[in-house]
Amino acid sequence: MNDYRRAAFVLFWIYLSLLPVYAQGTLADYERAFGLREKFEKLAYNIPGRINWIGKTHRFWYRRSVKGGHEFVLFDAERLAKRPAFDHERLAAALSSAAGKEYKALELPFTTIEFVDDERAIEVAFDDARWKCDLTSYVCSKIGPVERRRAEWPPRWREPQAMSSEAKRSPDGKWEAFIKNYNLYLRSADKKEEFALSSDGSEGNYYDFSSISWSPDSKKLAVYRVRPGYRRQVHYIESSPSDQLQPKHFTIDYAKPGDVLNLEQPVLFHVETRRQINIENGLFPNPYDMSPLVWRKDGRAFTFEYNQRGHQVYRVIEVDGETGSARPLIDEVSKTFFCYSSKKYRYDVNDGEEIIWMSERDGWNHLYLYDGRTGKVKNQITKGNWVVRGVEKVDEKNRVIWFRASGMYPGKDPYFVHYYKINFDGTGLTPLTEADANHTVSFSPDMEYYVDTWSRVDQPPVVELRRTADRKILAEVERGDISDLIKAGWRAPESFMALGRDGKTDIWGVIFRPTNFDPTKRYPVIEY
Repeated sequence: MNDYRRAAFVLFWIYLSLLPVYAQGTLADYERAFGLREKFEKLAYNIPGRINWIGKTHRFWYRRSVKGGHEFVLFDAERLAKRPAFDHERLAAALSSAAGKEYKALELPFTTIEFVDDERAIEVAFDDARWKCDLTSYVCSKIGPVERRRAEWPPRWREPQAMSSEAKRSPDGKWEAFIKNYNLYLRSADKKEEFALSSDGSEGNYYDFSSISWSPDSKKLAVYRVRPGYRRQVHYIESSPSDQLQPKHFTIDYAKPGDVLNLEQPVLFHVETRRQINIENGLFPNPYDMSPLVWRKDGRAFTFEYNQRGHQVYRVIEVDGETGSARPLIDEVSKTFFCYSSKKYRYDVNDGEEIIWMSERDGWNHLYLYDGRTGKVKNQITKGNWVVRGVEKVDEKNRVIWFRASGMYPGKDPYFVHYYKINFDGTGLTPLTEADANHTVSFSPDMEYYVDTWSRVDQPPVVELRRTADRKILAEVERGDISDLIKAGWRAPESFMALGRDGKTDIWGVIFRPTNFDPTKRYPVIEY
């Protein structure tokens, strides 16, 4: 509902901004356009935010819109009881006192909370600081700065590291692996013994400390040796920085088509014999990206994923921990490209004896069950003229997959997301959601309950608590109220379906009309 509402505002503004193309817009038109957000955004009530389960309990919290702002709500799935997550008035007063600023109960300066100390306190973040508030005494205190993670796209250039400042300890605690003179070294935990495992590292072909991976039995290591590619820098000018009048210059590392990329090659080492095994790269000759090296739990092998430059080949590769021989477990080859950024999914069952894999190989995005020993497909798990959107959980014990999908119901909007479960062998497909709408489901940590939030562009959100065993609705947690929004003149977008140019394909969309729409007049159409 919130996404649709934002889209409506955007399209109203787009419409009015382009009126001069069709007919000159008046001052009233522009004032009406820029006043829409202020007029409408606070008139939808009981619109819930994300459902957040508390630890391993059957309690969850969420934030909802109310008249005058927002409030935080706590719901107990076992008792079917709902109450405020805390005393909003007292918390606002406590924060105001601690921060030296005035905050109102329904306009608190944060959107998320974290329960701590057995739910006797909460931690929140705002104004670049983290705060802890006791829910008994209602005393708040600053506990530190907000930790911010730097975005890693475009991929960060990794400088060759002649010497690592830290070491990676073996699982048994006896050894530490580190980089020295661009090579991989080991030293005993007591620092009495030190020796080189490799001697072929150099600035132009170095061992990467961040990629070091110990086998669970501490007898072997796998690591990437990296030949650096071309470091191309793209230059930017920030014309209007917020902290000074003069422009700022900055650069980012960004490879362009044709540039030489880093070449990562996995290398295997046996600790006891100090043997180095270079892995033959016939299966991964031209990488765009290589995933981290991950050992099997029994130490028999390690795996990594190879994305070939051009994105037409994607492989899951397993390397034998004794011999270093590599074999493909999964081999995706496409004439167009393999969509790894939003659709790739892999789950190794029972330490890789089987693999659940997502693929569009039959024209639709579906799940497949592989034999991890042979690399052969055992069976296609999901199939049909519809798409899997993602996997929520894999239950290895009962061999059940919980997933979300779209387009399963003919004549219904194929963009709506619904939730299902299915057995590994493709039997037992069971819907978990029914309403003709878009669904977001949040399962309790033990999967005993789930909260189904559903809505459409013309239907405010409804939140239902269900029992997973029989899918029974136990309680209606929230139902959005847009009565004041409608009274203020808001009109819901209209869904439509039309045939594509081929006369067979259903094209679904929504129409946003101006708030003062007159059916006797002609209007320009903006396709967005």
